[in-house]
Amino acid sequence: MTEHQTVMAQLPKILDRSHRSCISRFLCHLERQNQRWSALAPAAGEKRPAALEAVVNAAMQHHGLDPSTRAALNNGFNLALVAPSGRVRLAPLLAEHQTMMAQLPQTLSRSYRSNISRFLCHLEQQNQRWSVLAPVAGEVRPAALEAAVNTAMQEHGLDPSTRAALNNGFNLVLQAPSGQVRLAPVLLEHQTVMAQLPKTFNHRYRSYISRFLCHLEQQNQHWSALAPAAGDRRPAALEAAVNTAIKDHGLSKGTRAALNHSFNLLLQGPSGQVRLAPVQLEHQTVMAQLPESLDRLHRSAISRFLCHLEQQSQRWSALAPAADDMRPLALEAAVNTAIKDHGLHISTRTALNQGFNLALQGPSGRVRLAPVLLEHQTMMAQLPTPLNSRYRSAISRFLCHLEQQDQRWSALAPAAGEMRPLALEAAVNTAMQDHGLDERTRTAINRGFKLKLKGPSRR
Repeated sequence: MTEHQTVMAQLPKILDRSHRSCISRFLCHLERQNQRWSALAPAAGEKRPAALEAVVNAAMQHHGLDPSTRAALNNGFNLALVAPSGRVRLAPLLAEHQTMMAQLPQTLSRSYRSNISRFLCHLEQQNQRWSVLAPVAGEVRPAALEAAVNTAMQEHGLDPSTRAALNNGFNLVLQAPSGQVRLAPVLLEHQTVMAQLPKTFNHRYRSYISRFLCHLEQQNQHWSALAPAAGDRRPAALEAAVNTAIKDHGLSKGTRAALNHSFNLLLQGPSGQVRLAPVQLEHQTVMAQLPESLDRLHRSAISRFLCHLEQQSQRWSALAPAADDMRPLALEAAVNTAIKDHGLHISTRTALNQGFNLALQGPSGRVRLAPVLLEHQTMMAQLPTPLNSRYRSAISRFLCHLEQQDQRWSALAPAAGEMRPLALEAAVNTAMQDHGLDERTRTAINRGFKLKLKGPSRR
């Protein structure tokens, strides 16, 4: 058993699979760099070996290793490696802080619990304590704590949800420099608005509306002063308030869509984009005829594109492909313009390709489509079963790219025992650099076919 295999075998059994995988990839990275764990490993009791920390940070910054690599090593070897920002993913050490974690409400979500844990670790690194910053009884916005949280997020890389986690965990109203607070509304009027939302309304949209109402309270505004009159689907004052909240106060872009869906409105952003079901019967028919197997996200992207066409006084029937036309130029141009100039999601093109069996391309020439050639379809079917869906998708898109370039895998594939075929490596690097293919493409091919293709920076 090699040294690095021994390191993997000695990891704690309770270490989760994703962290185990990150450590494995880091050890592979060391081998490519002709380095060894034994030369970097910490001495007994050492929590932050400088050489190891430097190598890990360089591997993540310059060689594309997973951002969780540092956290994985910290958890696997009980270390306190720090990023250049100073952030450490580690459970707090001070008894005071451990007691705090134990006393958090049981209903607090795991992600918020983790955010608070990391903030306490950050305080320890800064030689600070919660007890010095904690609010006094009845205080919901302690200035020193608010400043510490904002600094931790702005200058030390803590998660943007840290403030919301503390607000929820300790019933506070800490604000960002923008003034945004993530908290349930206080005014009875706004609580009534929330209570009257449809029960079928999804959790995210409900949260966006709640935060918007909180924002109004901070601005000394009321929903009743902005709410639409009967039949008014685009109240100007409400639209302006929403756009300002998104643009200048950091509210989510989903706020507008949430209000549109909940109150059957047509609020628009500065780009003119509306997130709403299409109105024209022709477009509703298009939606009804989509394949049942098409997933919800792609269905939503097509719906929004049809809404966009309606805003532009265009119709699907004027752009739709003729029989066997897989790349109608007018439709491709309309899609690319909608994505580039009107803020539609980049997955719109993929959704149309999947929904209508097209091969629309972006300006980069990238197409997200299953390969057409039987040779490539056979390859996809023969990929190892354990290969994860992201890697499988990256390989599929690379094969589609080859078809667009009138190339075939068989002309690039490695000979028996060849681990680094240069023609294939060049094709992969060109596809990633010049044609916009995903940065996982090389890793996916290496894992799927047990190769050792390298990027230009690793030669």
